[in-house]
Amino acid sequence: MNQYYLFINNQRLGPFTMDQLVANGMVADTLVWRTGMPSWMRAADMPELASLFSYQQPQYQQPQYQQPQYAQPQYQQGYQQQYQQGYQQQYQQPGYQQPYYNGERPQVGFGEAISICFKKYVDFSGRARRSEYWWFMLFCFLLTLVTCGVGGLVVLLPAYAVQVRRLHDTNRTGWWVGANVILGAVTMGLYIAAMFSLFGTALHFYNNESAMLSAIMSSGSGWFVVLSILGTIGTILSIVIFVFTLLDSDRGTNQYGPSPKYQ
Repeated sequence: MNQYYLFINNQRLGPFTMDQLVANGMVADTLVWRTGMPSWMRAADMPELASLFSYQQPQYQQPQYQQPQYAQPQYQQGYQQQYQQGYQQQYQQPGYQQPYYNGERPQVGFGEAISICFKKYVDFSGRARRSEYWWFMLFCFLLTLVTCGVGGLVVLLPAYAVQVRRLHDTNRTGWWVGANVILGAVTMGLYIAAMFSLFGTALHFYNNESAMLSAIMSSGSGWFVVLSILGTIGTILSIVIFVFTLLDSDRGTNQYGPSPKYQ
């Protein structure tokens, strides 16, 4: 049985069966994705879901006026405005801005980027454009600098979250960031283990300086090789992620949601 996902209010919801879609807020303009689809589609454009909707244009009755219609044109104008407003309210897709002339939404500002990232503190779903990501990275750098590193702990999780969303915006998996975090944790653990090992060796030969130096050099060389290899891999991975964050937004809707930049 096919399982469907809904994209509502910049959130990815699901999985649902076909019978559960309408009950969970799906309307004709809701973006829907299921396994096997290359990208998100409007619910009304999917053949198996189209039968769930029937658009009917609102019916308006021509008001009856005692005086001739040509004698009171203001009534006709008021009726036309009422008809247009009713039509726009019914068919305007909620939660999306109207298209801009150049096909791009305005860039996210410094304050807006901070607000968005703190509202999505641990939200690793969805997409983030370049302006949102780099403004927040500047904020993290300044906060860490001013607080001598303490503030960096406060913004650690939202920084990882927005980095994952930035990769999603280029249609790449966030596991690039996850792999880098895991590799860093493993490297740090091995570094601590190496320090304890060398310290234990030094205590064992504390009364024989030459033997202690020989044991430390012998044991430390192995740790140095392992940590050097892991550090090199981590550096290369960080450079790759950095290049990904410089890339432009993926146009249109991808598997992570609609584009935050392009209409």
